[in-house]
Amino acid sequence: MKNVVILLFALVLITSCGGQKKQEEKEVRNVQLKGEEMPVDTALFRYAYRIRVQGDKAVVFDLHNVDYYYHAFTYPGFKYISSFGKRGEGPEEMISAENIRWGGDNTAWVLDGSKNRLFRYGGIAPGQEPKLEENISLDKAFMRPLDFDLSGADSFVIPDYSGENRFSWADMSGNLLHKSDCIPITDEKQLKESAPAVAQGWRSFISFSPDKKLLVTVTQLGDVLDIYNMENGRHINYKGEDGEPEFHVTSEGYGIPAGRMCYYDVQVTEHYIYAIYDGRKFSDIMKEKEYKQGAKQLRVFDFDGKLRKEYMLDRPVTGIYVDEAGHCLWATDVNTDTQIVKYIFD
Repeated sequence: MKNVVILLFALVLITSCGGQKKQEEKEVRNVQLKGEEMPVDTALFRYAYRIRVQGDKAVVFDLHNVDYYYHAFTYPGFKYISSFGKRGEGPEEMISAENIRWGGDNTAWVLDGSKNRLFRYGGIAPGQEPKLEENISLDKAFMRPLDFDLSGADSFVIPDYSGENRFSWADMSGNLLHKSDCIPITDEKQLKESAPAVAQGWRSFISFSPDKKLLVTVTQLGDVLDIYNMENGRHINYKGEDGEPEFHVTSEGYGIPAGRMCYYDVQVTEHYIYAIYDGRKFSDIMKEKEYKQGAKQLRVFDFDGKLRKEYMLDRPVTGIYVDEAGHCLWATDVNTDTQIVKYIFD
């Protein structure tokens, strides 16, 4: 009888612990956040796709603006400063802007994927006018670059869309330095037979932390996050429940989406990795009467690739900037007129 009592007590204890663990996981992964729309002092945006902050300045990348791709503001007040990156086909104009990265105080680099060029602008500050200071052509080895980041003071990292490797590295003159890593697809035969199509299907957004020596990627069409440690060569591959990118390879050799819309943006900070995630199937998106671009899940990973917390936003967003010191998330919502949104979080 005594043994039965002990057994029942142990069972209750184990059950209680299990319930507590499930409760903790629920609390960690389902934190609701309500955004505050931040009005700007001029109606600039058509499609505010990305937001990048450095010190007391913010730049918003407007993907479909008819005049300028980039708009500078004070931070965190968001008072308009100036616009730059003129749209056009001239020598100093941009046909297809892809992203923006701060390269120093009052200085930013921008990428034109169609021209295969990087531009460096200075004078991005109150009381100054942005000025084009460098206009460099990337090596022909770079196939239609769709994203980039600075990997230090003297080089860039760009996803490799040839499929031969995962990344290409360039010096500040646009010359190819080397290529590294491979796409971590399970079906290696498909990669070997249709490398460019696989690279398209595995399109990744990247974020590089020079301080942490970490390069992080998230896939647009799959539930995959990769962490590359440039110092010790360690690679961590996180594959969530929605799995690898799903796509069809056409007879012409193109990768056509077939599964889900997944990650939209990623940022490595001092303490964590933040990524914005959707997860909707394309088949379900096609049935929606009013499709809204963006994602509502903000995932927080540690540097070992473990999902630590998941916030649920009150609206879909496409670009993010996490201000850890200020305990806030700044996001871009392309579905409304007021496209800058602020969230307060732990």
